[in-house]
Amino acid sequence: MKKICIYILAAILLYSFFRELNVVKALLMLAALASIFAIDLIPAKYIMAMKYPVMLLSFAATVCFFFYPRALTGYPMEIAITFLAFYGLTFYIAAMEEKKNDFFKEVAAVSILFISSSFNLFIAGKLLFVVPLAVATILLLFVLDRNRIIPFVAGYTLIALIVAYRQGIHFTGTGLLGLNDINRYILLGASFVFLIIGFAGFMKKRTFATILPFFGFLYIAADILMVLGLRSSTGLLYQPVILLAIVSPLVGMMLKPEGERI
Repeated sequence: MKKICIYILAAILLYSFFRELNVVKALLMLAALASIFAIDLIPAKYIMAMKYPVMLLSFAATVCFFFYPRALTGYPMEIAITFLAFYGLTFYIAAMEEKKNDFFKEVAAVSILFISSSFNLFIAGKLLFVVPLAVATILLLFVLDRNRIIPFVAGYTLIALIVAYRQGIHFTGTGLLGLNDINRYILLGASFVFLIIGFAGFMKKRTFATILPFFGFLYIAADILMVLGLRSSTGLLYQPVILLAIVSPLVGMMLKPEGERI
């Protein structure tokens, strides 16, 4: 029953991303639901094993961008770059509670991953995506009692904002067009419910399989608040295909029974 409710809620959330459906958007929604089902079938230990390949791919993109800034640009590659930037950092933070390292190792790892993700998003023209990612990271580090790492993340975020300002990137815009009050309430309500479900699972059992969706929906909530509340000029809501690629694994992990232990 729980899984059925989550699938229905996921369908509602996916619909709210597109607002107006056509054949292509309907197919994308079905593909997202199919990927949620597939991820639910994969044991959590295999998903956690993807941590290092994803981080290495993120670093590889950073190296490629450093030497060839235009090598991976363009819309199809933006999806992969944003996905790697988010999950490269997310996988490590989600595993911090189970594989505790000393303070300096954690600071070094979070710093390298956050800077790498920020650099990749900057080259891909998505630098403001760093803001909701930083907000979610800071909140989760606070909940995990990793308060000493928070000033480092805040400092990197401030540098990213200064770079964005120097590059002439507009922080605010006209807001998301074509979004009526009903769609707004559906979007806010569905994302808020997912955040509550993720938080409840996180509080019940702190494992990789519960921290990952909780952190992910913190990020989604921060992005939605930036776009709808602060009228941010960019965000995941402006990029529904990228949003589907990020949300689907989070919902799939949430479907695992009682936060499946690694």
